[in-house]
Amino acid sequence: MVIELKKEWERDFEAYELFLKERDYFTNTDLKSNFLKIYQKIFLYTTLTRGICDLDKRSKIQQFFFECKNNMIISYDLANLNYINASKQILRSCIESFFRLSLGISRYIEYRENKKKGIYTSTKNLKNLRSMQDSHKVGKLTNFVINYYSSEPINNNVKELYDLYSELSGAVHVNDKDNFTPHRYLLDYSKVNEEQIELLLTKFEVVVNNVIIILYYFSFYLSDEGVHIHKIDLLEFERTLEDTSVLEQIENHFEKM
Repeated sequence: MVIELKKEWERDFEAYELFLKERDYFTNTDLKSNFLKIYQKIFLYTTLTRGICDLDKRSKIQQFFFECKNNMIISYDLANLNYINASKQILRSCIESFFRLSLGISRYIEYRENKKKGIYTSTKNLKNLRSMQDSHKVGKLTNFVINYYSSEPINNNVKELYDLYSELSGAVHVNDKDNFTPHRYLLDYSKVNEEQIELLLTKFEVVVNNVIIILYYFSFYLSDEGVHIHKIDLLEFERTLEDTSVLEQIENHFEKM
């Protein structure tokens, strides 16, 4: 019986190896252009804004910047491999990481402005920012974030991330039949469902678009620290947006300050 069982798993593993060699990827299909567009935006995020990693070690900016980036890359790769539900789960983590990154940047800005005023003690707002950034209660974190930026020109961008985070939560908790993974066998993952992947990539683009826009907003606060995102670097990115006025609204906001 043991010998027979061993032969069974050996045959199964050999089938898995063959599957890996012959595996189809969505980047080899008609969806390549969709993947390419998102890849360009991930690259834009990682190159235009990495200067923020040098701002402040205590605010955990660097950690959450890279965590957000890594989640983007992993979610992207899982989508290409047809692991749709797993990709959604990591995309949700990407939003969470970015919310924590945003609070870290706001902590740094608040602390810097307080020092200019001669305030060196930890204020109530700084304590709240730190508490929420480190909170294990993710619902509390996301609610704090959407309220904290509600009067800023990026409020709609934060809300889009918040709404999508709530939607993607179903992929984590699997409390809806629509979130169950239908595959029964390994080879099922080689079956292309372009409709599902296109829908996932649409959500992915919502995330990376809003991440870039929000970091563009923060760059106006951080120009003295050498964190510059020039409008000319976002021209190609801006052409892909449905609402092309958002970047201008951010610029106008800081011109009035």
